[in-house]
Amino acid sequence: MAGLERFLADEAATARLGEDLAMALRPGDVLALKGDLGAGKSTLARALIRALADDAGLDVPSPTFTLVQSYETRVPVHHFDLYRL
Repeated sequence: MAGLERFLADEAATARLGEDLAMALRPGDVLALKGDLGAGKSTLARALIRALADDAGLDVPSPTFTLVQSYETRVPVHHFDLYRL
């Protein structure tokens, strides 16, 4: 599986990428994010999930302690955070 690396200027650019990815995702797709702490993975995931839910104010906590948060959106989302494993 090939990786794709992108450097984004700021949090707004990261959110825009999340929104763009949300438009492209289909049921069964898997999006895996890898990066150092503070790289923007949660920011990207939060923007993507909010875009899929069509709810800019949706509470999207990081699943660091629960390991997974599920959302019933246009495309069902299971947001995993496996950092603690």
